[in-house]
Amino acid sequence: MNFKEYSVMIKGEIGCSCGIAACILMIITCFIKCSTKEEPEQSSYGFISYSLKWEQALSGHESPKKVRYCFYPLEQGAMTQIEGDADGLKFTLPPDKYRLLVFNCDADNIAFRNMNTFETAEAYIPATKATGYTTSGRIPLYGIAIDELEVEANEGISNTREFSMASLIREVTIDIKVDGMEYIKECKGELAGVPAAFNLSKQEIVPEKTTKVNFETAPSKEGVKANIMILGTAPKHGETPPPTPTNEVKLDFTLNDGSTSSATLDLGESIGNTEGNNINVNVSVTVEKDASFTVKINNWEVSAGDDMVIE
Repeated sequence: MNFKEYSVMIKGEIGCSCGIAACILMIITCFIKCSTKEEPEQSSYGFISYSLKWEQALSGHESPKKVRYCFYPLEQGAMTQIEGDADGLKFTLPPDKYRLLVFNCDADNIAFRNMNTFETAEAYIPATKATGYTTSGRIPLYGIAIDELEVEANEGISNTREFSMASLIREVTIDIKVDGMEYIKECKGELAGVPAAFNLSKQEIVPEKTTKVNFETAPSKEGVKANIMILGTAPKHGETPPPTPTNEVKLDFTLNDGSTSSATLDLGESIGNTEGNNINVNVSVTVEKDASFTVKINNWEVSAGDDMVIE
């Protein structure tokens, strides 16, 4: 090998090395630029302000104080849950299209499950460990479901929206007119076939899931009366209501001599098919005294009551 050939070989190797070095430098530079890419600024978020109206709030009950918002991205992503008071809430969310559930999470004897997806979210009545039954509460359940809600980037400008909370419970009043009330010491009862679950996105009961509600009565002018809250919404006027459970009322009377007497009323689907949020079950009974006391059911009737709201 002569000097010229050796010189060319060295230059070729140097040129190749320089090319490799240049490629490595370009890769490092690209990696640094990618790794130091700036995160989106907070101004790209949607600033939202919600206020709530309670036009359907039932009179005679405590008002809700704690409200939960569940945002479900339409495309993909996990649910975002935020809680606030009953007046409204201000917060930020990434711009996107969402489905939204809003409900008060302080309703008595109500729990929530399957909340990870919009379609499966439920409110339900948990059975007590002692009896397998539940008792009626004081704070009703209210809520709304929004199928599509767009949150836009608004550079810190508050986007105010207003929602009217709907009642998700119905109140059943059992009014027992007693002929011979002077012989009765107390009356308790049980309402069977009560909806145990309510689908929050469909805004309707889950008819195949039922439970029993124990209740006590209070004296009235002509006998005794009980008020019971059950999950559900009133059927819309003129529309065929969805399938509803059948209901049965069991009345347990304790008489002054210490004896007891029970009676059962088969209400069928009359409660679920009655319009309005207030349902009256009017019962007429007679206490007969022979050798011992007996209670006889004369008749009963289910009708719509007055829907009283807080103005």
